[in-house]
Amino acid sequence: MLAGNQGHNHSWISAYPFDSRIFSNAKNGFQRKGDTIIGNDVWIGTEALIMPGISIGDGAIVAARAVVTKDVPAYTVVGGNPATIIRKRFSESEISHLLDIKWWEWSIEKINEALPLINNFDVNSLVKFSKEYE
Repeated sequence: MLAGNQGHNHSWISAYPFDSRIFSNAKNGFQRKGDTIIGNDVWIGTEALIMPGISIGDGAIVAARAVVTKDVPAYTVVGGNPATIIRKRFSESEISHLLDIKWWEWSIEKINEALPLINNFDVNSLVKFSKEYE
């Protein structure tokens, strides 16, 4: 994964970042894009490029060599150049439940007990476990 927090000023004749230690009249041409935020339980494929200031939602999957130029919603699979949505991993209701239970914040013991459900596709069973475990 490659990431950064700035882009070059595209409106200037030169996008080159002249060093003010060498060029006394140099201006800072970098434009900060904000923090790049990677959610919990995110898979980022080999050589994916996440552009500055992008947010990747919890449970998202970024395909190998994808170029991510826009925020990625939770539990969404993206790929390509530029990255586009391939599919949602779960229904909107299931995604909402997963975001509510935040299983990645559970204790090691609780996660270990829930692993057969986490390593499965039945979101409702995991939500039920979460409520009963309390």
